[in-house]
Amino acid sequence: MLPRTATPCCFENQAARIYKHPLGFVHHVWLPGSDVSRDLRAAFEALLAQLAPIGSHKVLVDQRQFVLPAPPDTSWFLLDWLPRAVQRGYRYGAVLSTTCALDRMSAHATRQDAMQQFPIVYQSFEQEPAAIVWLLAQPA
Repeated sequence: MLPRTATPCCFENQAARIYKHPLGFVHHVWLPGSDVSRDLRAAFEALLAQLAPIGSHKVLVDQRQFVLPAPPDTSWFLLDWLPRAVQRGYRYGAVLSTTCALDRMSAHATRQDAMQQFPIVYQSFEQEPAAIVWLLAQPA
């Protein structure tokens, strides 16, 4: 069994918690309040701030409690945040998918758009250990 997040939380608000995983990637856990625009954007900015200090370009994204964001937030993610994240080295996202079918389809469509526009690869998983194994297998 692979170790779970053992480091203290480096960011938390109503939308998310962000950890520096001991295996060298960022672990981003979405919470039920992820549909609040201000908190969602603050969580993404905190994620961006964590990528550079640890030299990681890999993120484990836990969307199991993710709530479908408003269209302006999805546009902001694709047009503003993601270009900055890719510029800072973000390349791989292992996603633990939400259980809500509508939110899952919307998040999948957004990830597909992102992969068409940027040099980023997302892969969806049902189980955290499989997601971690995939992340660790990606090039440094």
